[in-house]
Amino acid sequence: MRQIRVVDEDGQPIRYAYLEHENLKFEFEYYATDSLLGYELIQTVVPADFVSIATMFGADPTDDILTIVQEISDSGRGGQLVNALNDKEIRNDLHRWGATS
Repeated sequence: MRQIRVVDEDGQPIRYAYLEHENLKFEFEYYATDSLLGYELIQTVVPADFVSIATMFGADPTDDILTIVQEISDSGRGGQLVNALNDKEIRNDLHRWGATS
């Protein structure tokens, strides 16, 4: 399975993107030494919403979505992509497990 490491402006990984069936998944796992603070989240974008990602970042919507995500990350805009997912500017379904505090 091809997986894209989405990084922030400092080069730190903030999501891992991959296709599962036709859906685009953005995943992140955090494990703390205290098991009560670990969590995992997966944001799923359906194919009908791939165009919104391409349009938002000035990419060609006919390109492969993972190529587009790679270009966004490589250009230092991975944080913007994740913020757009978190703020629902890019429609997605969020699944979260664990605790964050």
